[in-house]
Amino acid sequence: MSPAARQSFVVAPTDWWTRIQQAVGTVAALGTLVVIVFSWQSIKQVEDEHALTRKGQVTDRYNTAVGDIGEDSLEIRLSGIYALQRIMEESPHDQPSIINILSAYIRNHAKKPKPEPITPEDPTSDIQAVLTALGNRDPFYDSTARIDLHGAYLAGANLEGAYLGGAHMDDVNLRGASLDRVNLRGASLDRVNLRGARLERANLSGASLYFADLRGAYLRRANLKNMWLLGAKLGHANLQGADLTDTDLNLAKLGDAKR
Repeated sequence: MSPAARQSFVVAPTDWWTRIQQAVGTVAALGTLVVIVFSWQSIKQVEDEHALTRKGQVTDRYNTAVGDIGEDSLEIRLSGIYALQRIMEESPHDQPSIINILSAYIRNHAKKPKPEPITPEDPTSDIQAVLTALGNRDPFYDSTARIDLHGAYLAGANLEGAYLGGAHMDDVNLRGASLDRVNLRGASLDRVNLRGARLERANLSGASLYFADLRGAYLRRANLKNMWLLGAKLGHANLQGADLTDTDLNLAKLGDAKR
């Protein structure tokens, strides 16, 4: 046998064996890929099923809570309010509709008492619970929803640190309320009653307070930039340290306001 033939006889099996190893490796890689894809699809299917289950659970809780806040029992209404607050935290997608529901609750349940008390009284526990839920929400998820409390009687309410930016609060009675550090930027507060209310470090920049009653209000170090105060009453209000940049006080009734 010639040397060339002997070389071919030796090399051929080696090449054949290499190709077999490569083929086995390719099959193994494809098998691994198939397992990965199948596992991913299985995990995704389970996650989708869990998401649907959670969505169904949230819907059930939402419907139950909305029904509860219409009950006569104060305890049941409070349970519904707290449930809606938790849903806002856990399901931001539902926040805009809950804002509208809770705003309507305030307008329907916080009406001016007859006769009106001489000194402000604390709101009922359900009204305060709704105010706390609205004020402590994350406004990032509001979408186009707007808090609307117009005409509500909220004398003596506690809204310290609440976020109510852009809220519709015309004709609201907040006499003697606690509003320190509240954010009411750009809110509509025409004819609002803030007589004797505390608003230290409050943010009212760009808010409209036409013909508002701020007599005796405590507004030390508040942000009162670019406000609209036509006809507003500020007699004996404390404005020391307040930022009044671009706010025209010539249209307001200052009386003995401290500046």
